[in-house]
Amino acid sequence: MNNLMVIDNATGERRIMALAEAAALTHIEAEDIERSIAQLRVCQSIDFVILDTEAADDILAS
Repeated sequence: MNNLMVIDNATGERRIMALAEAAALTHIEAEDIERSIAQLRVCQSIDFVILDTEAADDILAS
């Protein structure tokens, strides 16, 4: 979970960043982001959607 795609729901802007940066930007605890992505493959709030880009890499490699 090195690179996360963070999507701003208001603007549609997409940025790839580390977990600590995503937590700081979204005001969601890093542990909550990790847990949500591990269980649901996505972390969603009213303002942001956070996706693990490594999962996409795994799909493309198959």
